[in-house]
Amino acid sequence: MGTGEDLRRLTEAEAKEFAQMVLAGAPVGEVVPYFCDGTESEAQRIACERQWTAQREVVEALEVMLGGVAWHRMTDPQRLDAAVTKHYNELAYFLWTTNYAEADGGTKLKADTCRTAIEAKVAGMAGRESPLAQFYHDLLTRYDREKATVQ
Repeated sequence: MGTGEDLRRLTEAEAKEFAQMVLAGAPVGEVVPYFCDGTESEAQRIACERQWTAQREVVEALEVMLGGVAWHRMTDPQRLDAAVTKHYNELAYFLWTTNYAEADGGTKLKADTCRTAIEAKVAGMAGRESPLAQFYHDLLTRYDREKATVQ
């Protein structure tokens, strides 16, 4: 592998795989080594992270995987949905690749946060109040209505 500007470009097939791995939640820094031969320096890997994420074939593959619309041409709901989906994939990737028994305090907290968010998403509760919070809210609303009716 060369240095600086003479880094190799990903092939079209590699660009699709690269984009798929990133959308699946893997950090770019963990994806790059899969496309390297192991002889590159740390500086070269960092350069690949920058170059390959901006490579035309990768950008086009991401666009296709996101429904065929460029990020800047998406509607707000499309963009938000794509971002939230990618974020949940990143949470899932972290949870999948973390051994809880071997994790330290900070990593366990991060894993717990990921698990809680994913559980809420899977249960259909993401972005909504818990049943208990909704019950409390309903009670207060009912109380306020009844109080207004009495006055």
